Amino acid sequence: MIATTAIPAKVYDFLYPFKSHFGCAQARHFLLFCWLLVMLSLHSGKGCLKQLCLWMPERIKYWALMRLLRSRQWDAQALLDDVVAQTLPTLPPPADGVLYLIGDATLKGKRGEKYPLCRKARMNQYAGYSFGFEMVLLVASWGKFRVPVGIACVDPKRKGHANILLRQMLRRFKPPAWAKKVVVLGDAGFAAKKTFAVIKRRKYDYVFAISRTRKFADGKHLRDLVNHLPKKNYRRVASYKPDGRRQDYWVFSRQADLHDLGEVTIVLSKRRRNDGPKKTKIIVTNLLEAKVGEILSRYARRWGVELTIKELKGGLHLGQMQVTKRAERVERAVVLPVLAYLLLVRLYGREESEGKGFSLLKLKQQFAEDVFQEQLNRTEQKWRRKLDKYRLAA
Repeated sequence: MIATTAIPAKVYDFLYPFKSHFGCAQARHFLLFCWLLVMLSLHSGKGCLKQLCLWMPERIKYWALMRLLRSRQWDAQALLDDVVAQTLPTLPPPADGVLYLIGDATLKGKRGEKYPLCRKARMNQYAGYSFGFEMVLLVASWGKFRVPVGIACVDPKRKGHANILLRQMLRRFKPPAWAKKVVVLGDAGFAAKKTFAVIKRRKYDYVFAISRTRKFADGKHLRDLVNHLPKKNYRRVASYKPDGRRQDYWVFSRQADLHDLGEVTIVLSKRRRNDGPKKTKIIVTNLLEAKVGEILSRYARRWGVELTIKELKGGLHLGQMQVTKRAERVERAVVLPVLAYLLLVRLYGREESEGKGFSLLKLKQQFAEDVFQEQLNRTEQKWRRKLDKYRLAA
């Protein structure tokens, strides 16, 4: 990696409208913020704050970066909302005008027991236990794009905090003008009654997996339908993933009136015809006119949030900064990789959409090439000015 001596011009031009979020002009927090986003986008190591500082100019000190993350004079969530509002309208809209909002949680492992917000947990019943802190991520998806629009850390001491954070993100998010329909996707862990109420108030559609403990309007449990439905009632239906690959499922669908949800379409789905009730997934949606294959294809877009989490952790060092023992400072640190992601999407997302797929690694590679070329041009101009001075002196 080549050390850079100045913030790239295109980065500074994009981030300058957000300078008002940083109230401490004496500490030059805005310039430090710009440097952090540039280093997160360029660096390929562990992403710790001390390592990022080594590749910055000597005038920038490690303690200054720590002071930025510890400062309460800038609101990370408000800054993230403004950057999202400026980024999404610049990207090519889909032909159908449908925007998908995908919510999911991820666990970042840690080794220090004194690290804030950490707990011993596992993401599902098949995964092993690990020690770390949990984050909730909200991703906007359409066409080839997967753009993170919200992230927050879960407080293990608050019951149902992950669902509370998702509802807050849905309330804060402002869809772009081209979005004719917004569809919220989520797994059974986020299918809370209050979450559906927020979706209904905002007039969004949804495709959610739900638990079998739900009840019909007549009081019967949904698990009775799953456990006692004969396999001859299932039929084979084709669905398609976002990349166009086909995936067949054995499904049973019907419209029913669920308690607290109203009239919805219920889809019981399993990979093989002879799979038992434990391997049956229950999907509900308020898209009553949609076909079963379309519902499954929409739900398959949830895989985009898993790819985004992988890119944030592997490419932008999400959760790697060892900042402090206070929770609010950790929350500011996890917002920075998402802001770096939005920066790369804003600079190169339109060009990348013309290719076969959307990859953060390609965005980082193109950004690195532009930054290094600008640095070489700056060095060349510097030496040319020196040579001109020597010639005039001679």
